[in-house]
Amino acid sequence: GVALGALGMLGTMTMALTIDAYGPISDNAGGIAEMAGLPETVRGLTDCLDAAGNTTAAIGKGFAIGSAALVSLALFGAFTVRAKVHHVDILNPWVFTGLLLGAMMPYAFAAWTMKS
Repeated sequence: GVALGALGMLGTMTMALTIDAYGPISDNAGGIAEMAGLPETVRGLTDCLDAAGNTTAAIGKGFAIGSAALVSLALFGAFTVRAKVHHVDILNPWVFTGLLLGAMMPYAFAAWTMKS
């Protein structure tokens, strides 16, 4: 059920990301319209499209984070079933340390790739 929920959230991301592309395009079009001396109504229209793109970008980030959390939960559930782990004690210092280190690794690898 959790995996299907994550899949449904990711399925809606395609439309949100498609609409998200309108933001930079309409912003550039508005700048060109302003430089070309077109009427102010043209700039007003491009600003509306830019706002729609920015809104869908913000919504899309929330969907991406939510679906990533659901997918990680589904993967952890699959791991516990496959490894036959019946009990996870988060108050155990070793488990908590592993949780912190595991959560840190994507950010560490992202930072290392940005430095290279």
